[in-house]
Amino acid sequence: MKKFVPLVLPLALLAGCATAPGQTTVSSACQGNCSSHEDGYQWAQRANLVDATPCNGQYPEAFIDGCRDGVEDLYQLRRATRPL
Repeated sequence: MKKFVPLVLPLALLAGCATAPGQTTVSSACQGNCSSHEDGYQWAQRANLVDATPCNGQYPEAFIDGCRDGVEDLYQLRRATRPL
């Protein structure tokens, strides 16, 4: 049992890196506060969205606009920080 425990932490840390950089990490639709521009923006940022497709759906227009703005800001940040 003691030999098993040291392997768990490194494997758990590697699992967090399983998503490739720039890959969408959304596993489900927005849940909770999904109505304002700020809600949409924050959701897009937390989900690290690479396109605005997940922003569409049964959301209020303000949420969709915020989500699209969040995606655009992430795009600009990625573009500005990519290697030459």
